[in-house]
Amino acid sequence: MRKFLIGGLIVLCLLICFMNFNEAKEIRVRIIPNSDSSLDLRQKEKAKDITICYLREAYSEDYETYLSNMKKTLSDFEKLLTKQLQDSVKLELGNHTLYNKTYNNSAVKNTGEMTLYVIIGEGKGSNWWGTVYPEFLEVNSSEEVKYESLILSIFNKIKGE
Repeated sequence: MRKFLIGGLIVLCLLICFMNFNEAKEIRVRIIPNSDSSLDLRQKEKAKDITICYLREAYSEDYETYLSNMKKTLSDFEKLLTKQLQDSVKLELGNHTLYNKTYNNSAVKNTGEMTLYVIIGEGKGSNWWGTVYPEFLEVNSSEEVKYESLILSIFNKIKGE
């Protein structure tokens, strides 16, 4: 009888743990230039700087809030990027699998994750990517680029200011 009671408690504990287990969600960003020409790679770097500012302004520690902030402003952000880069830009936000990568000295799991695509022109160049949720990516750069007035104007629309 005692064995059944202990066995039942173990099974119950495992079920409770399993039901409360939420796999960590990620949000990634990929920036794909028109080509690998030096001009297009500079455009990719400029798009990366603008995108990082945008994503930092939209950031929330809550996954659903962060995703909602991005979705609400995606159209305005696409227009901003097109204007700033003076090139066609297409944004896509959806699930994508990024296979066998390492990032910040750790392996990226081989699962479908929410990804923001920034596709410049035909998008045939080598992409830059990073993870922006749950931890915001670290950018190794001594130069700080500020586009706050442009980005803040997008978020002020949400707030009705």
